[in-house]
Amino acid sequence: MANTLKNVRSNNIGPAASSLYTAPGATTTIVIGMTCANILSNQNVDLNVTLHDSAGDGGTHIIKGATIAPGGSLVPIGGDQKVIMQTGHIMKALSTDSDSIDIVMSIVEQT
Repeated sequence: MANTLKNVRSNNIGPAASSLYTAPGATTTIVIGMTCANILSNQNVDLNVTLHDSAGDGGTHIIKGATIAPGGSLVPIGGDQKVIMQTGHIMKALSTDSDSIDIVMSIVEQT
């Protein structure tokens, strides 16, 4: 089984759900880290991150309504916390303000 380490970056997340990463075919992905940064300088932003089995399902919250201070960050995945994604699973995020969150995911793809 081959392991490929990657960083996946998503910039300017806003109130419309954005797909951060979709696990490719014949691949199991381990999310070993996620850092979410509020890039606004003057207001708090609330963030939701969800894991979906398919594009149409409602998803399961990893974090819901987590407040990030201006210029601050949140690490919802890392350390002892990992998330396993199977083929077709989708990680999505949305925030309460336009163009307010940048996210970096550190992943291991196993093929």
